[in-house]
Amino acid sequence: MKTKKYMPWLILLLSIVSMLYLGSCASTGAGNQGFDDELFSDESLEELDNQALSDLDASSDEAEVLRLLGITEDDNSQTIPQTEFSDSGAVPVNQLEAEAKRKETELATLKAELAERDRRIQELQNQMATTPSKPAAGAADNSFKGRYEAALSLYRNRSYRQAIQSFDELMTGNTANTLVDNCQYWKGECYYALGDFNQAILEFQKVFTYSSSNKLDSAQLKVGLCYLRLDNKDRARSEFEKLISNYPDSEYVSRAQTYLSRL
Repeated sequence: MKTKKYMPWLILLLSIVSMLYLGSCASTGAGNQGFDDELFSDESLEELDNQALSDLDASSDEAEVLRLLGITEDDNSQTIPQTEFSDSGAVPVNQLEAEAKRKETELATLKAELAERDRRIQELQNQMATTPSKPAAGAADNSFKGRYEAALSLYRNRSYRQAIQSFDELMTGNTANTLVDNCQYWKGECYYALGDFNQAILEFQKVFTYSSSNKLDSAQLKVGLCYLRLDNKDRARSEFEKLISNYPDSEYVSRAQTYLSRL
C-alpha cells in the first residue's frame, strides 16, 4: 500500500501531538498528576501509537491520510518533467557556423554542376542546329551531295541517259556548288560510254572552265582518248602531250606516254 510510504511521517506526527498534549497537561492541578502519569506513561503512549498504526493499516482511505499530511492526490501523482541535456550543453556557435558554411559549399557545388549541364545542353543544341540531319533509312536524301551520289549510281549502273538528266538538273542553278565540276565531268563520261565521242569532247572541255577543279587532268586524258576513238591520231597526240606538259604531276602522265608510244 502507498500508505506505508508515509508511515514515518505519521509516527512523527503522532509523537509531536503526544508531546504537545503532555506539555499542556503538565500545567494542570496536582490532583490530576497521578491520572496523567498513568495515562501518558511510556507504556500508554506506545500502546496508543500501536493502536493508531493499526487503525491506519486497517484503513484503505489513502486520501484521508494524505490530507492529514497536507499532501493532495494531485500533488502525489504529478511528476516533475525531466529535460535531457547533452553533456556539452548548447551547441557551440562555431560548430553551427561551420555547418552553415558546409551547406553553402554544397549549394555552390550543385549550382556549378547545373550551370555546366546547361552549357553542355546548349552546346549540343547548337551543334544539332548547324549539322545537317541524316536522312532516315529508306528516305531520299534531297541534299546536293545526296542527289549527286544518286546520279553517279545511275552512271555506274549504265543508266547513262538518266544519269545525264540528273547531272543536268544538279548543275542548273547550282553553279557555286563544289561538286558542279564533277557533275560536268561525269556527264562527259556518260556520253563517252554511249559512244558519242564528239559530244563527250564538248562536255569534257567544259570542265576546263572550272579552274580549281580536281578533274582537269582526267578531262584532258579523256579528250585525247575521244580523238583516238575518232581515229584522229594527230589531235589525240596533241592532247596527250598537253596532259604531260600542263599536269606533270598527274597520275595519268604514264598512261598518256603509253598512248603516245603507240601512235
